Amino acid sequence: MTPALKAYIESWLDKAEHDLISAQRLLEIEPVILDNACFHCQQAVEKCLKAYLIYKGLDVEKTHNIIALLNQCANFDPVFGAIDPLDINAYAVQGRYPDNNLMPSKEEAGSYYQLALQIKLLVGERIIFY
Repeated sequence: MTPALKAYIESWLDKAEHDLISAQRLLEIEPVILDNACFHCQQAVEKCLKAYLIYKGLDVEKTHNIIALLNQCANFDPVFGAIDPLDINAYAVQGRYPDNNLMPSKEEAGSYYQLALQIKLLVGERIIFY
């Protein structure tokens, strides 16, 4: 792996970490901002999965579809195929606009945060820099 490729993959993981931190803080403040927290969870998941695919040598497509990304990752490691993405795709784009009226419960937002942490850990265990 070239230093440039390693730095590129790390930049995806760093951005994912920033989204996780944002989601965590939005879940902790009062009033909690649940829809934005879910958006950042979706973004963290997306970026982690794309980092894994780049690590595996793929050019990532411009998509926010977590199910499609999980399926692509499952081609390399079947554990990705066993992950339940819940309804996190709804928060990629739809949840950003008022006309869709998506407002998750605190429990639902917590589930998305746990999903993001799970995928971060899973990807982190599989991306190995020599």
